[in-house]
Amino acid sequence: MERVEPGSLIDIRSFEGGQAHHRFVEESLKQRLAVIGLLNRGDMVKVAEALGAALVDLKIDDATEWAIKFSPFKGLSLYFILQKYSPEFEDKLLVLYGKEALELGVPAEDASDFAILYANAIIYAAKKVLNKQLPRLSRYL
Repeated sequence: MERVEPGSLIDIRSFEGGQAHHRFVEESLKQRLAVIGLLNRGDMVKVAEALGAALVDLKIDDATEWAIKFSPFKGLSLYFILQKYSPEFEDKLLVLYGKEALELGVPAEDASDFAILYANAIIYAAKKVLNKQLPRLSRYL
């Protein structure tokens, strides 16, 4: 399992124009947390395999439940991290990116689109490969 240091990652605000997309990404992931937040580490092993992704050894803090890495193309890696803070605080689904994406010149708009597309892919795969009752967020999700 690949070990990933949090210091090697950036959030959407590091991309050109990223501040304008930060709220959109945060709110979109918050909506998808209703489904993705129900997936444990064992579930994510199956989801990662179905999507050609990889579970990684990445710990933000003691609340980190799991982290999964997607690599849509060379130089762009997305990391989804589930933070389980409940019952004291709200759980969070984070998306971070490998710093090398900045060298490619990927704009924030594209980085945010990838985040939403891959979060949706997690939900599609979970509903297909897991034998779990998961809530619906929309007609498609």
